[in-house]
Amino acid sequence: MAIDTGIGITCADLQVAGGIQQICLRSFATGDAVAFDNSAGNHAVSEIKKAGPASADWVVFEFKQETPSLTITASKENGSTAFECALSFMLPNMNAGKFHELQAMLDTCMMAICVDTAGNKWVVGLSEKYRNEDVIEKNQTFLNLSGMEGTTGAAFSDENAITVNLMARQFELPRVYSGTLTVDTSALTATTT
Repeated sequence: MAIDTGIGITCADLQVAGGIQQICLRSFATGDAVAFDNSAGNHAVSEIKKAGPASADWVVFEFKQETPSLTITASKENGSTAFECALSFMLPNMNAGKFHELQAMLDTCMMAICVDTAGNKWVVGLSEKYRNEDVIEKNQTFLNLSGMEGTTGAAFSDENAITVNLMARQFELPRVYSGTLTVDTSALTATTT
């Protein structure tokens, strides 16, 4: 693949705000179907579904505003570039209910859609390049829990929260989700089609 066009920056690019608005997570499941879009000018995932024509179910994680971030670090070794995609967010007010949900993350292979403040829906933990199987749930570029740090604080004015860190080592930059993402914040669920 050769470089075939330049990249321009406009006033709108300079005015865009940072931050993440929503984080949707799901575990890989048997029968998942994913469609990648590599057409001209696209680096996208156009579809994430369950077995058959069913939409994929996601859970929505809410967080303290202005705490989540998606950080992408690339490194090249022996001609192959790996991208470490780190997703971090803070859950205020540690409690047993939150710990119960976080406990389920310990041993699962996940993917995420992170909606940034510009409306981009970044897919993390899903890579087409170098995938070793045609069965998507055998994908080894999944998102997994890399660490957590919680504190009750010492003073009354200290933060009581737990920060969750997820990491995916994939072999291409995160793709934009171009399909339909429907979020129900009251039920803390989402679907993709």
